[in-house]
Amino acid sequence: MRKISALILFVFILSGCTLVDYETNSQIKYGLLVINQTDIAESSIIPLRGEWLFFTHELLSNREIEKRIITSNVDKEYLPRTWNDSLRNITDYATFALYLKIPKEQIGHTFALSTRFQSSAYTLLVDGMPISTSGSVGTSKDTSAPSMTPKIGYFVPNSDKILVVLQVSNFEDNVGGPSEEILFGRANAIVNYHSDRQAALLFMNGSIIIIGIYHIIIFLYRKTERPFLYFGLLSLFIAVRSLFVGPMLLQMQFSHLSWFLLKRIEHTLIYGSVLVYIGFISRLFPREAGKKIVYIVIAIIMPLLLLTWVTPPSFFKSLFFDIFPLAFILMIFITIILVKAFVNKRPTALMNLIANLLFFITVVNDYLFAKGLIDTLMLSIYGFFFYVILQAFNLSRNYAKNFHESELLSKELMTLNTSLDKKIHERTYELQLKNERLKQLTELDGLTGINNRRYFEDRLPICFRKSYKDKWPLTILMIDIDEFKKYNDTYGHLKGDDLICHTVNIMKDIVADRGVISRYGGEEFAIVIRDMGEGEARILAEKIRSSVENAKFEHKGRSDIQFATISIGGTTTFMHSFESVSDFIEAADQALYQSKNSGRNQTNFL
Repeated sequence: MRKISALILFVFILSGCTLVDYETNSQIKYGLLVINQTDIAESSIIPLRGEWLFFTHELLSNREIEKRIITSNVDKEYLPRTWNDSLRNITDYATFALYLKIPKEQIGHTFALSTRFQSSAYTLLVDGMPISTSGSVGTSKDTSAPSMTPKIGYFVPNSDKILVVLQVSNFEDNVGGPSEEILFGRANAIVNYHSDRQAALLFMNGSIIIIGIYHIIIFLYRKTERPFLYFGLLSLFIAVRSLFVGPMLLQMQFSHLSWFLLKRIEHTLIYGSVLVYIGFISRLFPREAGKKIVYIVIAIIMPLLLLTWVTPPSFFKSLFFDIFPLAFILMIFITIILVKAFVNKRPTALMNLIANLLFFITVVNDYLFAKGLIDTLMLSIYGFFFYVILQAFNLSRNYAKNFHESELLSKELMTLNTSLDKKIHERTYELQLKNERLKQLTELDGLTGINNRRYFEDRLPICFRKSYKDKWPLTILMIDIDEFKKYNDTYGHLKGDDLICHTVNIMKDIVADRGVISRYGGEEFAIVIRDMGEGEARILAEKIRSSVENAKFEHKGRSDIQFATISIGGTTTFMHSFESVSDFIEAADQALYQSKNSGRNQTNFL
C-alpha cells in the first residue's frame, strides 16, 4: 500500500505542474480594458475576458465600429462564450471589439495576442491591421471556412489606446462563436507561456506514446498478453487525439489539413479509444466483465464511426454530445466490474479501480467544460497521464511477478530441456526462412511473380534521390493494357489474368536485368530503369509495345482492332528537374494519358 501511495503522490506532482495557468483580476467593461503598469509586467498574461462590444450579423472595419459607437447604442457580449449560450443560433457571423488602454510608457514595445483553439473561423485585427487569421471569415456557408489553427499575432502600438477587433463566422461546427479566451501580453510573455505549456504537454504526450509503444512491443513478443496490446493502442489513440486540442505547435503543424478531416480523425480516435479500452478491461478481468459488454459497445461504436465519415461535422459532433451520457453508464458498469474484481482479490484490481475513477472524473470534467456548464480546464489528458502511469506500473508489476514464477519453473525444468536445444535451433532457422519467404511474398505480385506496388513505392524514392545525387539518368515507364475491361467482359477474368501474364513475360524478356518491373495496378505496370537516357528508353519502350502488338493476342471486344495492345508513357530525370517522386510519377502518368488519348497502342515521353 505504501508503494501505491508513493506512486500516486509522484504522478500528482508530475502532472500537477502542467496545470499552472495565468491569474488576473482584469475585466473588460463595456468594451474597455484599462491596464496599468503593474498589470503589464514582462511575464504577465492578461486574458481578454469580459464585456466586448458586439455587432451581430455584421463584419465591420475599425472606422465603421468607431462611427457606430458615436452614433448609436452598441450591444455588449461577455467573452469567451459560445453562440449556443448567447445567440441561440450556432450558424452566424459577428464582429466583437474592445479598446485596450495601456500606459504610455508601453508605446513602441512589441505585444502579442494569442488566439487559442476556437470553434469558428476568425480574423483578429489591431488598429485596422490583421495580425492573425484562422480559416476564412464569411457571411455564408459558401464564403466561410473553418480551421483548427491557433495563432499568435504580434503588433507594436502607436498610441496608448488600441482597438482590437475580432471578426467571427461559423456555419459548420455545432459550437459557434469565440469559445476560448484571447490572451494579451508582451510578446516574450505570450511566447514563454505557450512554450511552457507545450513543453509540459509534449512531455506527457511523449511519455504516453513511449509507454504505449513499449507495451505493444511486449505484446509482439508475447502474443498471449492481449492486455498489453489493448493498453498500448489505447495510449497511442489518446496521445494522438490530444494533439488536436493540446499544444499549439502541433495544432499548427496540422493547419494544412482540412478542418473537416481533422474533426473526423479526432472523433475516430475517440471512438477507437473506447473500443480498445473496453477490450483492455474485458481481457484484464474476463470473469467479471464477460463478453456481452464488449459486443454491446461494438454495436454502438461501429455505426458512430460510420456516421463520422459520411455525415457533416455539425451532425456527428452533435450526435457525440447527445450520446455521451451512455459513456457515464459505461463508466458505472466498468466501476462495478473493478469493484467485483477487487472483492474477488484479482491482481491489480485496486490500482485499476483507483486509476479508472480518477480518469473518469477528468472525462466528466471535460464533458461539462465542453458543454459550457463549468469553467475549468480540459483535464482528460492529465487524467489519462495519471491512468497510464498507474496502469504501466500495474501491468509491469504483474508481468514481473509472472516472469519470476516462470523463471523459477524454468530452473526446475532446465535439466529436462537440454535435449530440446537442437529442435529450438532448427525451429529458429525455419522461422527465419519463413520470415524471409514472407518478406518476399509481401513484395511480389501473386499472379505474375514480378514486384508489386509496395516494392515499387519503397524502392523508387531511393533510386530517385541517388539519380540526382550521383548524376545518372533514371527512367520510368508506365504501361497500361488497352481496353482491358472489355477484354475481361468478353473472355472472363481468368483469360484476363492470362493476358496479364503473357504481357509481363514479354516485358521480362525485353527488359531482362536492365530494369525492374512492378505491377502498379490491375492492368497497369511500371518499369524503373537505372542509368538510361531518353533516347535509349524510347527504343526500349517501343520494342515492348511492338512486341505485344506483334504477339497478336486476340481481343474481339475492341471496336478498332481485334488484338490486344498496350500504351506506354515515360520520362527521365534528365528531362526535367523533378522536385519529388510524386512529380516524377505524375509526368510518366501524363505521358501515358497522352498515349491513351491519342488512340492507344502508342509510346509518349514527357
